[in-house]
Amino acid sequence: MSTLKFFFAGKYYSFYRISLGIISIAVLFLFFISCDINNDNDKKPPPIGDPPVYPLIDGFPSWSPDGLRIIYNHNGITSVDVNGAYLINPDSSGLWMINIDGSNPHLILKGGDINAEWSSDGNWIVMEKNGNIYKIPFLNDSLDETKIVQLTFEGNNFYPSWSSDGMWIAYDSNVDSPNGMNFIWKMKSDGTQKTRIAYSPTKGEIRMPSWSKNLDMIVHTRYSYEFLSTELFAMNENGNNLIRITYNGSTDYYPKVANDGSKIVFESNANVLLIEIDGSSQKQLTFNGGLQPTWAPDGQKIAYIGFTADNKYNTLNDGTIWIMNVDGSNKHILTFGPSQ
Repeated sequence: MSTLKFFFAGKYYSFYRISLGIISIAVLFLFFISCDINNDNDKKPPPIGDPPVYPLIDGFPSWSPDGLRIIYNHNGITSVDVNGAYLINPDSSGLWMINIDGSNPHLILKGGDINAEWSSDGNWIVMEKNGNIYKIPFLNDSLDETKIVQLTFEGNNFYPSWSSDGMWIAYDSNVDSPNGMNFIWKMKSDGTQKTRIAYSPTKGEIRMPSWSKNLDMIVHTRYSYEFLSTELFAMNENGNNLIRITYNGSTDYYPKVANDGSKIVFESNANVLLIEIDGSSQKQLTFNGGLQPTWAPDGQKIAYIGFTADNKYNTLNDGTIWIMNVDGSNKHILTFGPSQ
């Protein structure tokens, strides 16, 4: 993933692996010494003298088009102690699927750190893993790994998003970017016709595309030295008709457009917010932490990474998949972490 989340001193933070220009050296140092979940079965001690740093259990939920299942990245963490040290089982790390009633959670693709999204017809899953983008058929409630297709081969490529007709995939990449920044590209679903559609190397990165399912619109994030924050914007599929959506001066991430095109759910300062597509009626939906939100197909519910209300890390409930109504009511846990 291009972005990881972690819990530190009662707050939740973001880290861009390749956006070093906008993250302090102190945060980078803290992250690397305390929050690497990719080494198999290692015990990870927290930094001496600092409050504990805790990992997320799950991440990047994506709802199936029929609304019955959610796929998500599971980090394979088997235990977390009070000091923030934890163990992982690499055999359980990867892309998981669960029914929305909480039944039948199971691994469908081994190999952690996967950000995936279903195509609108439910026949394919596009995913980012280790900085490249792949697609894989979804058949009979499982992935056909024999037919996986690698779509990108150069640079660092993240946040793939399908067009409604399944013909195109938007994503962000640092290919042909002299300063290493990521900008938004699109490609045909077979990996051909790669075209950069947004580029502003003198201002800042343009990332995290979310393709509207019924509008000629790609919602995304832009960082600019002009407003010193990450705000939401929209553009058409060719990068034209740019519209700014948020003006909150906050760190806005992970925009997802509802299927009817009327609303956007997004993460801002580590909580989930909702806003109309025209930038009106912004509403905060979580207050104890909420990350990486995504829509149910009918637009009535939102899945996200949730946390409990006591502002203390709870290994069973925190950093796991939660579901809530679109108005923020009826928050409940879908997946659970280790009970230690």
